[in-house]
Amino acid sequence: TEPGVGLYVDGVYIARSVGGVLDLIDIERVEVLRGPQGTLFGRNTIGGAISITTEKPHDQVAGKVSATYGTDDRIDVKGSVNLPLTDNVFVKFAAATLNQDGYVKRDDGTKLGQDDTTTGRAALRWLASDTFEVNISVEGTRDRETGPAMELIGINLGNTIDPNTPPFAVIHNVGANLMAGGPPVPCATPAMPVNLAVPGCYDFRYVRRDGTTAGTEPSFSNTDLWAVNLNLDWDVTDTLHVKSITAYRDLESEFSRDGDHSPFEIAHYFDTLDQEQFTQEFQLLGDSFDGKLNWILGLYYFKEDGLNVNNLEFTISRFRSGGFFDNRSYAAFAQATYDISYDLHLTLGGRYTDEKKKFLPDQIIFVNKFAGSGDPLLDAPFLQAGTRILPFVEREITIDEFTPMVNLSYDINDDTMVYASYSEGFKSGGFTQRVFPPIVAGFTAPPGTPDVELIPVFAPEFVEVYEAGFKLAAFDRRLKLNGAVFHTKYDDLQIQVFTSVAPVTENAGKAEITGFELEFQAVPFDNLFVEGGLGYLDAEYTEIDEAETLISPDNKFERVPEWSLNLGASYEVLLGNGGSLTPRVDWSYRSKTYNDAFNNELIAQDGYHLVNANVTWTNADENLAVVLGVKNLTDKNYLITGVAGDAMQAIEGVFSRGREWFVTLRAQY
Repeated sequence: TEPGVGLYVDGVYIARSVGGVLDLIDIERVEVLRGPQGTLFGRNTIGGAISITTEKPHDQVAGKVSATYGTDDRIDVKGSVNLPLTDNVFVKFAAATLNQDGYVKRDDGTKLGQDDTTTGRAALRWLASDTFEVNISVEGTRDRETGPAMELIGINLGNTIDPNTPPFAVIHNVGANLMAGGPPVPCATPAMPVNLAVPGCYDFRYVRRDGTTAGTEPSFSNTDLWAVNLNLDWDVTDTLHVKSITAYRDLESEFSRDGDHSPFEIAHYFDTLDQEQFTQEFQLLGDSFDGKLNWILGLYYFKEDGLNVNNLEFTISRFRSGGFFDNRSYAAFAQATYDISYDLHLTLGGRYTDEKKKFLPDQIIFVNKFAGSGDPLLDAPFLQAGTRILPFVEREITIDEFTPMVNLSYDINDDTMVYASYSEGFKSGGFTQRVFPPIVAGFTAPPGTPDVELIPVFAPEFVEVYEAGFKLAAFDRRLKLNGAVFHTKYDDLQIQVFTSVAPVTENAGKAEITGFELEFQAVPFDNLFVEGGLGYLDAEYTEIDEAETLISPDNKFERVPEWSLNLGASYEVLLGNGGSLTPRVDWSYRSKTYNDAFNNELIAQDGYHLVNANVTWTNADENLAVVLGVKNLTDKNYLITGVAGDAMQAIEGVFSRGREWFVTLRAQY
């Protein structure tokens, strides 16, 4: 499934989250847009957008460098230099290397969670005339990691949630008991979770929860990325502007990990992803009627293709999943704001999107470990070596959709504004790429099912958002306060259920989220800065297919906390030599969250508090600074994410690194 929140860098949409590993060095600004997006720029997104804009090259010789050392031999070095080549051509070069040891230790000495990233960027800016500007950039990233810092936090030694899912751990434990001379029953059960009498038993001896794991399969995450962007800006007249954004990205990555965290072959993964992405966007911006009407028209084209294959080794089989993908999206969008009066403003927008997705499965069984056993299920004809898991035929899905938005705002005075808005959005459908057991007509699908219909798909997700809010500045702008209430309605909600060898996206039904947000920034008195926020979400399924998803209507949404709060404060102390010392403390709270749609308590995280603190010394010329900081000051051990695989029966989690200290030196000229 596609991300609900879109990521943009210099106007370029980043399709694959794995392609967002670039550590940007010279960031000019970060904009966070909430709700459905698509009438102003880029691709349609259902839950918002994060737009990052980097600093452009300029006409001054300048540079900056920073170096950080911290917990687990963290060594980060970043630097950039800006050079004017002529009076209208400027270049900037930036590079960074990020390194840190892992913190979950395997028995073979490997530390999971390690980082080793090198990234670089070169940008050129040409002011061809007073009205025409060219910006081109080339970037590359090389990332070498040992894989996520996952630990085994539980094993389901009983039945699977989906009765049609083969229980890999239980099957392994039956075989282990037979090898030890016992009867054909599991060597471990929920009533007896540890059985040391059977050396090959997959049981709770491997559930350590101490920052170590017994996995033996190679664990790594390697990514190579390069990209080129070309942005053209032309002021046709004082009231008309044309913009073109052209971008190409090439991504190659490999991932491997041991999903059972034991010496056994219950759940081993090796994934390869090769992706190419091309985007082209044209924008026409203008204002009319003496500035009363500001508008934008846009055309957008997105193309990505590549290969994503997964070589999987499980208790009963070794096979290849995944296949070739080819996605296209064409869109036209428009938005206009009209000043009905000096204080009242109406904004209308719309987007038409035409998308096409193709998937060609390349999935085959290499080994059936129960071949010849005669078992009616594990030795079935459709599980033998050489069998196609899905037919080698291409399936295509298409969608064309119009999504509108409307916003009415009123300026109560120069410092206070209220607004109300309505918007629609959608998230594309797609294909279930990892499938097991095979979907074969006459065995695991109805007889006579056409081959192309055997490839599972899920439908688009649609959303309607109603929002009202205000923005206020008071006390000579020493206080800024923003607030919003919203109601979101989902139709054909996409959720992921882990009832197979990988998460499967299902269209659950309908759901609603109602909530509010408050955020403020304040300068109560000189040199003291305080900011904070409060968020509340009430999320519920209003209609759900329990038989298809196995999810109760009373279940909580995955990774959606009911409450979230944050508060930060800093105070600048002026020193006698003209420098300054600025301590800062940040506190945040997040209420209980579930990491899966089934609300498995083993991978749920109760509400928790986090405290970060730092102190910054800056010299009088403000070109040299030293930062000493601590993240997670109270050393809170909290669950970042969790996975409960129904088929593998292994329950995994990534916990926080714990308290981290760091010292950073920054210099610029």
